[in-house]
Amino acid sequence: MKQSIGAVLSLTRCNALHVCPISSEAVSVIVGPRLGAWKGGWEMAQRRTIACGLMGGVIVLGALGASAQLTERHSTKSALQGTTGRPADGAFHYDLTKGFDDENQVHSNWDINADWLGVAYRPSNARFGANGLSLSARKQRTRISDYTSAEFQIVGFYGYGRYEVVMQAAEAEGVVSAFFVYSGPDMDDPHDEIDFEILGRSPRRAQLNYFGDGQKDPGDIQIWFDATRGQHLYAFEWLPDSITWYADNLQIRRVTAKTGAAPLPRTTGRVMMSVWAANKLSALWAGAPSFEKTTAVFRCVSHVPMGKTGRQCSDTFKPKGA
Repeated sequence: MKQSIGAVLSLTRCNALHVCPISSEAVSVIVGPRLGAWKGGWEMAQRRTIACGLMGGVIVLGALGASAQLTERHSTKSALQGTTGRPADGAFHYDLTKGFDDENQVHSNWDINADWLGVAYRPSNARFGANGLSLSARKQRTRISDYTSAEFQIVGFYGYGRYEVVMQAAEAEGVVSAFFVYSGPDMDDPHDEIDFEILGRSPRRAQLNYFGDGQKDPGDIQIWFDATRGQHLYAFEWLPDSITWYADNLQIRRVTAKTGAAPLPRTTGRVMMSVWAANKLSALWAGAPSFEKTTAVFRCVSHVPMGKTGRQCSDTFKPKGA
């Protein structure tokens, strides 16, 4: 069952390896606004802080001006998709040059403060224009970072199938451009995740990672173009027995249930795109930022469930030289 609410509050990760679950004790620190049960939605009149104790992490949840849908928490198996978690939603295709869809899309508005990363996501760093959705990281000091960043979500939970994005990655030392599907304990689910990430410091390499029940299997793959110099098509196919990643329709990594170093993900998750500035331990991986502002542009995002047909970004976007 889905519940429509006016001010959407999504819970997010403390970091890619550890999540910040919201407990009844954590909720009790909120004073003032009325809180409904998870399945009934959350209502908050203004920003509040929830302390969560895991690795000293703190999430700040912001009331968003868009309406969206949250799905009732449960752990039944989806007969259609074969995944666990919430039943998988269907296909979607968004041409991001058309602007913001406030029924199906959400701008993240919160802070993450963990040992490996402090990041402040702000809706003001997201802009729609003729080229699509621009997500920026900029030098703007907050209590946890010298930079603010941007994250964008598709409403719903999604399972096996093909995921595509047309993206030009952000250019700079210390910035990460990401397209991923995520579930975690903050959603009362296992940590399952599939990533397609580009580091601004090494734009001719793709970071192709996945998590299965909290176990990870990272991949650092050479690509034949500079991801910051133009738009390219990135995709992954998530199936019960394999995950395959593509760049401009060419396969660049594949893992199977037999060959992968971690269990394959099985839980339906949120589809997200983000640009974030590294600090703390994450700077050892992505580099230390010194830029004033850098931006990634997302033109299209799509998903077609396994065994189904539907519109995809690749229907209209053709890579140069294809």
